[in-house]
Amino acid sequence: MDNTPMGGMPGFTYEQTEALACDECNNQAFEPAFLLRKVSALVSPSGKETVVPIQLFACNNCGHINEDMLPSERS
Repeated sequence: MDNTPMGGMPGFTYEQTEALACDECNNQAFEPAFLLRKVSALVSPSGKETVVPIQLFACNNCGHINEDMLPSERS
């Protein structure tokens, strides 16, 4: 593998990255998944209840989502 930046992202190469694996089955391939969160009309900017998609990644072998790939709870 060459030392060119990954996907046009400056600052690091493939060799400088670390592989991630599914905590359940050790698979290293993931696919996009979404959590859907309902936002109350009381806090929504539009004043209407809405659904917000939050993208994350699920194992494409077993569907597991690693804990460190979940969004952190903010208060």
